[in-house]
Amino acid sequence: MLNQIPIEFNQDLDEFHQCNSSKSDSTATPGQFDNVISSQVKFSQIFEDHLNQDGDEFESLNKQLQGVLLTEKSRPSLIKAFSLDMSSYLTHEQLTKNSRRMQQEYEQANNQEREYVFNTYIKNNIVNLSLDKYMHYILEKIIEIGPINFRNIILDQIFTSIKKLVNDLHACKVMQKGLEIMSLYSSESKSQYQQYINFVLEESNFTRRLYTNKIGNQLFQKSLDVFDKYNLEQLLRILDKYILNQNQYSLELSTNQYGCLIVNKIIDIFPKLIDPNTKSLANEIIMRTIQNSSCLIRRQYANYIIQQILEKGQECHKRILLNNYIIKDFVSMSMDKYGSNVADKAIVHGGNQWRLKLWEEEVSVSESSFRKLVNDQFANYPIQRLYEYLSIEYRNEFVALLNRLNDSHFLNHHGQIVLKFSLSNYNIKRLAYKVNSTENIKPTKLQEKNKQLQQIYEQQQQMTSNQMLYQLHLQQQQLMAQQYQWFQYQLQQFISPIEFQQYQAMLVQQSMQMYQQQQQKVSPQFQQSNLNQQEQFTFQQSLQSQDQRNQQTLNYYQQIQSFQNMNQKQYE
Repeated sequence: MLNQIPIEFNQDLDEFHQCNSSKSDSTATPGQFDNVISSQVKFSQIFEDHLNQDGDEFESLNKQLQGVLLTEKSRPSLIKAFSLDMSSYLTHEQLTKNSRRMQQEYEQANNQEREYVFNTYIKNNIVNLSLDKYMHYILEKIIEIGPINFRNIILDQIFTSIKKLVNDLHACKVMQKGLEIMSLYSSESKSQYQQYINFVLEESNFTRRLYTNKIGNQLFQKSLDVFDKYNLEQLLRILDKYILNQNQYSLELSTNQYGCLIVNKIIDIFPKLIDPNTKSLANEIIMRTIQNSSCLIRRQYANYIIQQILEKGQECHKRILLNNYIIKDFVSMSMDKYGSNVADKAIVHGGNQWRLKLWEEEVSVSESSFRKLVNDQFANYPIQRLYEYLSIEYRNEFVALLNRLNDSHFLNHHGQIVLKFSLSNYNIKRLAYKVNSTENIKPTKLQEKNKQLQQIYEQQQQMTSNQMLYQLHLQQQQLMAQQYQWFQYQLQQFISPIEFQQYQAMLVQQSMQMYQQQQQKVSPQFQQSNLNQQEQFTFQQSLQSQDQRNQQTLNYYQQIQSFQNMNQKQYE
């Protein structure tokens, strides 16, 4: 008999299970080894449960994705765009390209794709996306063209963290886009719009700090653009307290680096205002700045407010500023570092009458004032600008004053620069000098351009007509050559019915008449044509060869008639 192979334990777990005292009826406490093994079994069971749960979620997600993309036959490009890598290690060009692709795909996607992307990638990450340099654009795109409920969800989540986000450049842009869209469709986002209005109109220490904040003041500028008349009036009343007015917070917007932008926005929106209350409030602010212009002109940031009035302000405000304040203070303000910029803008936008008044009453009224302006390190720039706008007679006076000072050795380095500039540009009318005459110059330029275009068009038409005649002649020549070959073939055959010969003779006569008529039309026009020499030479050669072929055709025509007579005699 064979020896039986003894049973061996091939696995440690089998040994453990056989030796495990917990399976016995013993009530002894388990050892350390027993606790380790039981914890391993427990954790492995938990891990398997998680795997099964993740597998179920993955399968349900696949089914949902297939239902959206495959069953409905939708394009998966939007999902692919959002699945792209937007990590920070990518270059700026790659990140920008991916962001633009997301926006373009979102514009072209259907509602099911948009819903899937919003629920998967955006809904739970709105705050972080609004802070991202590249991804905040997709939030703006959803607010602009996305469904209403998505827009409201985004605006609600951003408002919950508005104190954190309002000072961020990218998140503030999302808020501005939200204000712009909500002002257009206020009924669709009523509660959200009211939340933002209440925040902007709230007079708290936090919102007051935003007036002079680099990023936060942009929200108030956008509010001045989009608010309706009632909310705009309230906002103007709040801002009016801090623009050239005494207040308990010692807050002055007009002289602040970023606060002055709010004042500029009030000047910018003034022509658009219709409501009398808001218009009167804005007018009071503008008039207050004009009355304090002598101080504001010499401030580092406030001078931009005066420049804004000169460039984009109403004509009534501009005239008051120029005639009552700037012209009286022109010499001293031109010699200031910041005031010289305002003086330059005043010369450009003041008009001819005001410039002549300035020249006669302030600049050339005395040699000392002219000498101060020319020799100053800042004032010499507006003086050069004034020279560009003067007429020839005043330029002569200007140059005479400079020569007198130069002969007396009263011109310093800056004065010598002005002298060289005036002499080199004495007879040059620059673009700035033509500002007031553009309306008269533009029609003449347009007329000259139209005449040139008309001449070019006529030349092209003449060229095309001559070329058409030339092509027509070539076609006629080819037709005659085909007829010549046909007659030659008929003569070689010596067998042709009488009717067919008569028909061919008739064709020859018609072709001869057509050729003569065409030659009479082409010859006079060909003499005046613009064809090149090679085309004219070939054309003349074709005419000569055509005459020879016509002569041959007539000879063949006579031969045909002789053959016709011979055939008739044979039949007889």
